[in-house]
Amino acid sequence: MTSHQRSSSPVTATEAPEGRTVYAAYAAYAFDFDGTLADTTDINHGSVQASLAAHGITVTLDWVAAEPVFTARQLRRRLALPPAALPEETFARAARAYWFANTDRIRPITAATTIARAAAEHAAIAVVSANYSDIVRHGLEVVGLDDLPWTVVGRDHVAHPKPAPDAYLHAARLLGADPARCLAHEDTDEGVTAATAAGMRVIDIRHRPWH
Repeated sequence: MTSHQRSSSPVTATEAPEGRTVYAAYAAYAFDFDGTLADTTDINHGSVQASLAAHGITVTLDWVAAEPVFTARQLRRRLALPPAALPEETFARAARAYWFANTDRIRPITAATTIARAAAEHAAIAVVSANYSDIVRHGLEVVGLDDLPWTVVGRDHVAHPKPAPDAYLHAARLLGADPARCLAHEDTDEGVTAATAAGMRVIDIRHRPWH
């Protein structure tokens, strides 16, 4: 069985008669940010396009959307470029500048907001993201979730981002929780793989959508 298949296992949740997901008791709840707590598709695709343009590389948004990758290394592989043509540092700098200048393109996911607030009433909560932590914190503010007591773990906190389990394991340590008693929410194969490898239960919202 693959980690993707395990992510939608019924042991992670039960269904109430009216169709709502009722979560079992967990020590902590972890949420991905991009695509899970907030719809950041437009701003992320735009940031890739703008960052490439800053390096003299012109692509369309359709090209970006066809195979969404968000690191210089992944883009160099896709474009068959040498490292000097698209350095990680300058690519990330341009992407961050675009992101902070266009936060009006972030859209809240109402059902996710409801679930996050309910989870915060019962246990510790964390955002575990492949994005940078300051971007995540600003994004939480934009979608109106910055008042919750989040522990935020971003790619700048770990040596190996998703699909490695490092970020989820780091979040569990910060929360003082056994990973086996944490429930993660994800929307990508990389995220599901990371949380599963960390020993957490996972809800893949692509297969168990927010109610």
